[in-house]
Amino acid sequence: MNVEFELLLHPRVLSHCKQLIIDGHYKHAALEAMIQVELSLKEKSGVKNKFGTNLCRSLFGKGAGIKLHVPFGDEMQTRAEDLFSAAFSYYRNYAAHDGSKIDHRTTLRILILASEMLDLIGVSEVCFADVGGIHGLVKSGVFRDEASVCELLHSLDGYTFPDVVVNGLHEELALKGFSSEHVQTLVKTGLIEYREQPYIPTAEELVDPILPPDTIGLFELTTLGKEIAMSTTGKTR
Repeated sequence: MNVEFELLLHPRVLSHCKQLIIDGHYKHAALEAMIQVELSLKEKSGVKNKFGTNLCRSLFGKGAGIKLHVPFGDEMQTRAEDLFSAAFSYYRNYAAHDGSKIDHRTTLRILILASEMLDLIGVSEVCFADVGGIHGLVKSGVFRDEASVCELLHSLDGYTFPDVVVNGLHEELALKGFSSEHVQTLVKTGLIEYREQPYIPTAEELVDPILPPDTIGLFELTTLGKEIAMSTTGKTR
């Protein structure tokens, strides 16, 4: 590949496929490019239990579940569904199950297509409006079960960050099997909200040699979040 062509490729495609092409493994390079698209779809949406065309139709098509909204308008959702589903059905499946007719020229074209799809994923917005509540979060594979959703809700409710320093939270979440993506999912589904406010020190803190924080970051359950927590465990924090 020459430098000018490489500039057209998404960094993810270039990283995983360049050496395969150099070594003459064309069908493997084509398949790897499409695999990177699938992985990107899963990483962006958080959906883990769908694959290939089923994943594409779930994320871009109609019906309940997490959606990726493309930037060209709602009327283009169906076109995006067609684009991704066709690319997986035609190129990915052929490369995975046969691929004998994929030559150097065809591979380069597939890499360009995969790069365009990766760019489109990057600028798409994750939408949870149709996820279907706590059941949808579990069914989509974002959370392992309803109890884990409730556990994270309780862990976050009332959690404060002096001067909005969040470093400790990531370690605490990791110990419980959660990630920042899980937190963002709960925020986007309207189960918990994050806000910042000035910190009002007590009289004792004003004379303490250790200066109090200026700002506090805070997680709080929304009304819906509290309802879900109560219906799942019978209590809130």
